[in-house]
Amino acid sequence: MKRAECNRNCWISAAIAGVLVLLFASGVGELHWLGGLFLAAVTCLLFGSLMVWLVCHEMPAPLPSLETVPPEDWRRRQADSQPQALLLAATLPEQPTAVQMPIRAVTGSDDLRRIKGIGPKIADWLGAHGVTRYDQIAAWDAAAVADYVQRMGRMGSRIEADDWVGQAKLLAAGGATDHSRRVDKGEPG
Repeated sequence: MKRAECNRNCWISAAIAGVLVLLFASGVGELHWLGGLFLAAVTCLLFGSLMVWLVCHEMPAPLPSLETVPPEDWRRRQADSQPQALLLAATLPEQPTAVQMPIRAVTGSDDLRRIKGIGPKIADWLGAHGVTRYDQIAAWDAAAVADYVQRMGRMGSRIEADDWVGQAKLLAAGGATDHSRRVDKGEPG
């Protein structure tokens, strides 16, 4: 159905609805024919606009069907669509070559609760952010400390107040602090 024909049919339906409202509303209660005419006009305008919007609006075109393209054809299409300046003269190997990644020895994690100011929750938070050993905290410079202070929020002030970096250096070297000794004995910090 053409759009103009659809619009016409919708407005004819709206006019019929308006006439029905005029007939039913004119004799009801204190609404005389003038009140019925007003309601009929409102009904015609609203119903006609609604019908045109629901029935006659433009439908989007359906998506084209997806075809399966063999890998060779896909590569050829990609090469044809690329500018000549971007094409490589050499061909790429079909199978990727294995790249040898350096392996770093991973040591176990340290008990960060041995540092004064680090309780179980902060130790878990640090572990979730990749900090699990004393030597990592000992390597923090002023910028790293400021970053962790900002990321930890109100608990971040403990880093400088309890000197985590100094304690971590001592513990990483194999030393001990009064707090670490109490933790080792199982006493509350």
